[in-house]
Amino acid sequence: MPVNNDQEEFLDLTILAYLKKLGPEYAKFLARRLGLSLEESRKRLQSLEERGLIKRVERRIVKYYHQQRKSVKHRNHTYYELTREGELFLRQARKKIDINLDIEYPNR
Repeated sequence: MPVNNDQEEFLDLTILAYLKKLGPEYAKFLARRLGLSLEESRKRLQSLEERGLIKRVERRIVKYYHQQRKSVKHRNHTYYELTREGELFLRQARKKIDINLDIEYPNR
């Protein structure tokens, strides 16, 4: 399903808010949690990465980060997390629109 620019921007902000709240995640799981196709999830993540709002996470950081939450992370996935620019962008966007995600850290 094609999305217009407003929908893409809101979706991007939703992804940023998700990563801010729950930390690094990979495209397939993010797609499942947000109700997207895998293709759309990857497209949005690539766009956000090109804009410098997210970055790929090294495996050792992902492993450490999620040990604190007692969560198993697969080492063969590419994870993404917010950059400083992404956090600032999200903070500015939240002043204009309400982006609150009613989600908790998922059980896998």
